[in-house]
Amino acid sequence: MSNLELQLPAFPYRFDLLLEVIKRFAHPARQIIHQNNLWRITQGKLVSYTLIDNAIAVNTSFGSDEATLARTSCQLFGIDNDLTEFYRYAKQDSQLWGVIEPLVGLPIFCTETVFEALITLIIEQHISWKNALQSQQTLMAIFDTAQSNGDVTVYDFPTPQQLAHATQEQLKPLKITHRRIDLIIQIAQDVVSGDLDLEAIRNEETATIYQTLLKIKGIGHWTAGNVIGRALGKFPYISHNDVALQAAVLCYFHNNEGKKSAQQVIDTLEPYDTYAGLVGHFTLLRWVLDRYPIAT
Repeated sequence: MSNLELQLPAFPYRFDLLLEVIKRFAHPARQIIHQNNLWRITQGKLVSYTLIDNAIAVNTSFGSDEATLARTSCQLFGIDNDLTEFYRYAKQDSQLWGVIEPLVGLPIFCTETVFEALITLIIEQHISWKNALQSQQTLMAIFDTAQSNGDVTVYDFPTPQQLAHATQEQLKPLKITHRRIDLIIQIAQDVVSGDLDLEAIRNEETATIYQTLLKIKGIGHWTAGNVIGRALGKFPYISHNDVALQAAVLCYFHNNEGKKSAQQVIDTLEPYDTYAGLVGHFTLLRWVLDRYPIAT
């Protein structure tokens, strides 16, 4: 039995706002909000995260290495990611601050592994976010990774070993292209064989990580840049090919005047220099909060 408390940082940090974002994920499976508690499988254990006073209570009824659980939880929910300088920068630009201010304190949340980030983003290529979430839920259901406490059922992400032995027919319910299914299986096989060590790249410079990911056949700029954001909480690249970001930029920065485009995203965000990718990330999350209903 583990009962930890992760102290909230002194910088702006709003776990409640994170819950509001996650509540808008259609087809929830990896993380479930139940009675304002966040449930997920962390380090293979079913864990609940609850905001209490100035801390996040971390509870699991299964035995767990508390130090590892605490470290992983801090990574998942961005507890060590101080965005104070970014907020200070954004406040100097009235238009940018209008986008960012409602999101102040929203944590940079991450996946537990680089492998999970890469596979989920391959699924998200060229389909709507809602359909991608449904496909990700289907993927986890295929491998029966669920754990339940009676009130909620949460899925763990399939392991590289599980996906390495998958077949086209087995993954057909994902409703993605055969090419992407083959890519998922091949990456899993490369991880299992040791030809691809995704977790080791965490310690590399972001430019090196980006180039390593681009060397994987079927991985382009959008996927590589978003893996770095989703797994490491860093946003050095503008996700200009993201159609939702294009719509959000058109809305928040151009009052929906004109047409959305990748070039408009680049022209709008590049002036924010080292913060351009982070501005894009928050702009997209603002779009999620404003445009997507709470999933029921």
